[in-house]
Amino acid sequence: MSYSLRLLSAALVIAFAALGFTQVASAELDFPNVADLEEGDLFKTSDVSTVYYFGEDDQRYGFPNEMTYYTWYENFDDVVEITDDEMDLIPLGGMVTYKPQMGDEISTRLLMPFGSTSVYVPIGYGMLAAIEDGDAAEELFGADWTDYVDDLPDVFRSHYILLSGTIDGDTEFDGIDDDDYAISDDLLLEGSVGFMMYDDPLRFAAEDEGEDCGEDYCAYNEATVEQGNTVKFVNYSGEEITVREENNEWTTGPMASEDIVVLTADSEPGEYYFYADEDEDMVGILTVE
Repeated sequence: MSYSLRLLSAALVIAFAALGFTQVASAELDFPNVADLEEGDLFKTSDVSTVYYFGEDDQRYGFPNEMTYYTWYENFDDVVEITDDEMDLIPLGGMVTYKPQMGDEISTRLLMPFGSTSVYVPIGYGMLAAIEDGDAAEELFGADWTDYVDDLPDVFRSHYILLSGTIDGDTEFDGIDDDDYAISDDLLLEGSVGFMMYDDPLRFAAEDEGEDCGEDYCAYNEATVEQGNTVKFVNYSGEEITVREENNEWTTGPMASEDIVVLTADSEPGEYYFYADEDEDMVGILTVE
């Protein structure tokens, strides 16, 4: 079988005691995150101004400039500081783009790419739609629409998809609910799939082994991930473990106790086996859909 995982980070070392993580039976396994961050948290380091968004896929997404940030947030009050070492432990997943236009009243900023004569409106998922002309822009956003136009530097253009065609003054922006729409939605993020590594005996576990399955077989070492989503390995054993795909197409590298490694599942859909170098009987199964 063939499987490819792109390693996004080196081993992430986290003190489980500091995070209050214990091996207590519960409905789901509780996978720790760096610096106690939760999905949606905003963070930075003390010596760098770049602010990041913590996604549910255990990666960070940067704001390329303040203009982008202010389409999503009014101020920096909720930004927390983490250490440089902690920042290095969080893989960079990409960049945040302008918040999309929502509703009849203008709710975002418009963009004019460098070297272009067209003005674009963000419509979600990094996509920009060109406005037909000034009359259409005025119909959509009012007589002062030009006050909302920002330049899109060429260095940031690759973050966006410029759609072909144009939109006219009758266009309606009612497909997104502003109250519930978050950066995770705009980035189409999904939560990581995780595997814990335990010993006595050495084993993988993707589910709580205390769960009662009744007469059904509990395959604790199996998990399913959407293609392109992330997989998190957490070494909760007392031994160094190297996780390896059966055809040696990827490996986590040596993981000391309490290390975390995050990877991306970019293989074709199918069922794939992996094991620990230290014990080939320690096998896990990952299904990619």
